[in-house]
Amino acid sequence: MIEKIIQAVKEAMMPDLTDTQMEKLENVLYIQFHGRKVVEECSELAPTGTDGDVAKINMFLGSKKTTGRADSTLRQYSREIYNMLDFVGKRLEDITAMDLRYYYAVMREKRGIKMSTMQTRIHYLSSFWDFLTLEKLVPNNPVRQIGNLKVSITIKKPFAQEELEALRLHCDRSRDRAMIEFLLATGLRVSEVCQLNVEDIDFYKMEFYVRGKGNKERICLLDDVAKFHLKRYLRERMRKERVGEDLLQMRPLFVTAKAPFSRMTIAGVQYLLKAIGEKTSVENVHPHRFRRTFACDMISRGMPVEQLMVLMGHNKIETTMIYVTVKTSSVCDTYRRLRAG
Repeated sequence: MIEKIIQAVKEAMMPDLTDTQMEKLENVLYIQFHGRKVVEECSELAPTGTDGDVAKINMFLGSKKTTGRADSTLRQYSREIYNMLDFVGKRLEDITAMDLRYYYAVMREKRGIKMSTMQTRIHYLSSFWDFLTLEKLVPNNPVRQIGNLKVSITIKKPFAQEELEALRLHCDRSRDRAMIEFLLATGLRVSEVCQLNVEDIDFYKMEFYVRGKGNKERICLLDDVAKFHLKRYLRERMRKERVGEDLLQMRPLFVTAKAPFSRMTIAGVQYLLKAIGEKTSVENVHPHRFRRTFACDMISRGMPVEQLMVLMGHNKIETTMIYVTVKTSSVCDTYRRLRAG
């Protein structure tokens, strides 16, 4: 009944409201109507234990781990599932689409969660319930009734050449410059950079292998600029760390600036790049933007997207295309060239 009322209100107001206003109206309606009819059902927390919801969650996480999902990804799945359960206060088999709509409406309206983040969190729950229904642990998947969210598309821009030059000029250490050139030349994920050791890099062939998402290994390449700055950084490290070339080979590729020269972490790389960006007028300086810049640069130089997909470690071309921003000027030039022919 409540669903029909909400739907009727939406249909009545649709001609007079924008998409953003419609979304807010729908969220407010779900918040206000929640519990009006099933308040007694929601008043007590259902017990969970190793024989109930917790066991189901552990089975799901175990299945994801066997497919090669990273521990960090498993933690994100687990965090969202438990957050939802704590909020709704029901057993998994009793949770309805209305409960989930209320949960996400509150997250959106009262806690200010971004729509793109909401979409990711809904994806986690959808995957969880798909597993439960496939294993016949619950009767149905309530997430499927929520529908797709309307997410506004924001074009994420790569670095412009003048921004890159500004970043290069504000590198205080050879390590920092080597890091920037390495990211630009390889397009690696920050997690992939942090796992590399010096011995992984074949400077003669200017290539190396990295193990990325899904525990899949792929080849990566270096250019002359990255090679130059990386070798300069490593020569400096031999002096600082007082080790020979043989011993250096067994050490991490990028390390902290001070003793004991430990492997740089993901957070450490992010902090380093952010600090360099703060010295300049360049905004949004983070590792993933270098990956986007690499993808756009390769496409603009004529690399087929199928080959770029391999270098970036993607399984689908659609994923690679998310990273690519095509310049309007390039489109116009190509159009005129083709029409003139």
